Amino acid sequence: MRVFTVLFAAMALTVSLLAPANAADISKNELTSILAGQGYNVRDYDANKVLVNVSGYNIIVALDGADGDVTYITWLQGVSGNDLGYKFLNEFNNEVKFGRAYIDRDGDVTIQMDRNAAGGVSAENIESDFDVFLMLVSKFLSDLEAQTIA
Repeated sequence: MRVFTVLFAAMALTVSLLAPANAADISKNELTSILAGQGYNVRDYDANKVLVNVSGYNIIVALDGADGDVTYITWLQGVSGNDLGYKFLNEFNNEVKFGRAYIDRDGDVTIQMDRNAAGGVSAENIESDFDVFLMLVSKFLSDLEAQTIA
């Protein structure tokens, strides 16, 4: 029984050390502060959303649910669903791991990434996730340009 207690305590300590610092539900004000602190232009968008403009692209960052999930989404202006085939979208989605590209109901090309975060996220998670999302958008545009040139 004592061995079980020691193992359980060691497991609990390990899990607490691996958990992100300050993991909790993050508020919209904290989200705004984190992204503005990285130098981005952040505006209020909705009750649980902010709008971040990066290089002419509007990115919505939404806080969702009791677990503190975060969604990053953008619509690519000037890129029509008619310009892409499902083959291109499928290849992109097969190559990336943390996001997806699709054509929404209005025919707009959309890139989305979700962080399912049971227990919430830290400021560091928001910063790194936003950087990953920007890389996804950049990769998509680069792949699209390569397809157009080929």
